[in-house]
Amino acid sequence: MKVMVKIVGLSEPFRGFDRSKEVPVDFPGNSLGELVQHILSGAGPKMRDVFLDGERGFSPDLATLVNGLAVSDSNRFNLRLEEGDRIELVSSPG
Repeated sequence: MKVMVKIVGLSEPFRGFDRSKEVPVDFPGNSLGELVQHILSGAGPKMRDVFLDGERGFSPDLATLVNGLAVSDSNRFNLRLEEGDRIELVSSPG
């Protein structure tokens, strides 16, 4: 599935992402969690901790927006995405 992803709020740019631009990401899955796991494949534990809280949940410091709407429910990891969705991942370390 191909979606557009923007990562905001990191002190250093994330590999493959420009600080202020959306990047097309083609990943094998259809959920927000699968997308983030795909993006983080190969990332070190420190970067994984910015995005994830354990194996099946997002960090409480990560805001997620899908097509401009904030997604904050406890099941957002399993949120189904659609082809062409625009996802914004906003890190705000507490």
